[in-house]
Amino acid sequence: MASTSQPRTVRAARGTQLSAKSWLTEAPLRMLMNNLDPEVAERPEDLVVYGGIGKAARNWDC
Repeated sequence: MASTSQPRTVRAARGTQLSAKSWLTEAPLRMLMNNLDPEVAERPEDLVVYGGIGKAARNWDC
């Protein structure tokens, strides 16, 4: 099945303002987002993250 959606640009949060409900949930969110942030990621368009099975999702529709 082909994906029809375009890749999204994900930017990791910086600073002390929370995007999540607490720092306990903010930390893993920022780690994931850093893997997809074009400023620091190696292959963000392929949803590649490091650890586990190596993918943030199968495609952008997920």
